[in-house]
Amino acid sequence: MHKLDLAAEVIPDAKKVNFFGPPKADVTLVGWGSTKGAILDAMQDLEADAVRCNFLQVRYLHPFPTALVSKYLSNSSRKVLVEGNYSGQLGDLIREQTGIAMDRKVLKYNGRPLSQNEVYEGVKDAIKNGTKEVVMAHA
Repeated sequence: MHKLDLAAEVIPDAKKVNFFGPPKADVTLVGWGSTKGAILDAMQDLEADAVRCNFLQVRYLHPFPTALVSKYLSNSSRKVLVEGNYSGQLGDLIREQTGIAMDRKVLKYNGRPLSQNEVYEGVKDAIKNGTKEVVMAHA
């Protein structure tokens, strides 16, 4: 188990997470893996709609970068998880490791990847209508 401690020490922070956008924003989008491109593209549409957002991409799940994720999310006023599975597992892992819960979730679990439009529509629904969990089902 000591190898996990060593890995956490020697892996550079820049490989553990990526952070895109302004340090302060109305909404912090959180995702990992294949959601990155759709989130980055949707951020431009959200900005055009006067929704200032940033994006925390978690790149390492184990050992989990607890301090880095806590640093970015503790300053966020609204956190929206964007994830391609039924339960929003990354959000659960973040809450378990940091004590920080996601405010909203945009999920898709029909086997198809999230698109830019789905992220845009889901985030808008989550923040404008207060929908706690938005499930995208486009083909």
